[in-house]
Amino acid sequence: MFFMSEKERERYMSFWEHLEELRWVIFKCLAVIVTFSIICTMFVNYLFEIFIAPLKVLIAHKTVILNQAGPFDGIFIKMKIGLLCGVILSMPFILIIIWGFISPALGQRERKSFWWIFSSISILFLIGVIGGYYSLFFILPVLLSMGVESADNIWRLNDYVSFLFYWVLSAGAIMELPLVMLVAVRLHFLNVETLKKWRPYAFLSLFIVSAVITADPISLIVLGIILYLLYEAGIFICSFQKRQKSDMVDQEDK
Repeated sequence: MFFMSEKERERYMSFWEHLEELRWVIFKCLAVIVTFSIICTMFVNYLFEIFIAPLKVLIAHKTVILNQAGPFDGIFIKMKIGLLCGVILSMPFILIIIWGFISPALGQRERKSFWWIFSSISILFLIGVIGGYYSLFFILPVLLSMGVESADNIWRLNDYVSFLFYWVLSAGAIMELPLVMLVAVRLHFLNVETLKKWRPYAFLSLFIVSAVITADPISLIVLGIILYLLYEAGIFICSFQKRQKSDMVDQEDK
């Protein structure tokens, strides 16, 4: 460090300053999640009724029996419910914090598109979360129908809440696929022609991903179709954006 030039020293200090700023961004994001999680934990009894709703019919018919297998299960269940709802509610605030970190490195044009990207991420994530939750009303009975008939379905409540936790968040993340494709095209990492050529490979890959995520053939097919439709939606949006950009260029030339 003692033999650095002044410019190198400034660049070195700037690098560590960015790391320090990134550390504070991570800290702020975690603080927001913890705050919302604590607030949601205060209403955990009401939220629990929402979590258990996909199983209510099955419980009423005694097809499924829920079980707390341990003295700490109740605490972990409430913490997971509060954490899931806290993550969902804090998502818009996390995006704003991340934007505050990356915006100085972007141009004026990218800054103007922030609210479009912000609203798109938030809306798609919310649609995915709601869609993933309501899909459980259909998926859970199918999973039960494929079980061993002579065995009792005694489910550990903690395991069910964990399953719902990962399922809902995964559904929210999956819905971001068209937006990820659009951003990749706009940053010139991909182009529409490449995405169209990749259709057969994407079809196969998305169904492989579905097979890894799901536990039964019907869920595999449903999730695979949804993923591929999202891929096609991404191609359509990228093509529309490209066409719109070409029209703007033609109007400027005229």
